[in-house]
Amino acid sequence: MPEAAADSAVQPDPSGSLLFGRLVNNDDGSLKTNGKGGYFVTAPYTGNDVTRKVGRLAAGGLCTATVLDSPSGALAITARHCVDDDAAVIESGKATFTPAWHDGQRPYGDWVVDKAFTTDVAVDGSVPDVAVLAIRPAEGTDRVVSAATGGGLRVHPALSSTRSVQSTLLGYPGPAPYNGVLMSACVGDYTYFPDKGRAAVQRVTGQSECHVGGGSSGGPYVTDTAAGPQIITVLNSDGGSAISSVAPGLITEAESWVLAEYPNLARGGGLPSTGSGS
Repeated sequence: MPEAAADSAVQPDPSGSLLFGRLVNNDDGSLKTNGKGGYFVTAPYTGNDVTRKVGRLAAGGLCTATVLDSPSGALAITARHCVDDDAAVIESGKATFTPAWHDGQRPYGDWVVDKAFTTDVAVDGSVPDVAVLAIRPAEGTDRVVSAATGGGLRVHPALSSTRSVQSTLLGYPGPAPYNGVLMSACVGDYTYFPDKGRAAVQRVTGQSECHVGGGSSGGPYVTDTAAGPQIITVLNSDGGSAISSVAPGLITEAESWVLAEYPNLARGGGLPSTGSGS
């Protein structure tokens, strides 16, 4: 499993964060952690409008992906390194996405990943570690993954290097105590560092990322906005790439492919690019 970098158990106050009321408490009322700053999310994950859209991605290795808001309702987002070496697995129809996966339970079932869309356009001097996935409709039907999860999330507009946003990083880490079956949450303040390539989106200076481990790669950093929860980036081993400039093109490309491949899917609205509001 790709490693998800982080190094400190000393974490900022998570009060008021997107999922603060859904974090697991110890018997004494303190927040339960993995000892390295990672929290646990209260199950079932179907019980929250954000966590029901996040799931386990199995494409050779194990990663995390999130349902995207799109007209077809058949797209998800993850890290590019989660799928780059697994084209054969995807082409064989053996790569799956399982929203709200919890301890072996598949409340919305397994969904087949049809195709991954990436870009070779450099941002901040490196190719962004992001991929948009086309998720196959349920076998024999036109039912799409977002119909199961109650829609998807949008990508946040570009962050400014002079501003930070509180975000919650979600994923399915392989190492104990999560063991690939429990969802982790890390909370911090994130900003944009234009000179750091694939690590351009990181915690503000003075805050260290929590450590949860591989399997959480591709997981979303979700921030609350006036327009609802939005994704500022997805996790790689160094942080997250600035994805807002390339996500609209990838979404458009993936959406066009899905609607050509499955012409009977309902169409509507305009193609989403990034969200509005902050």
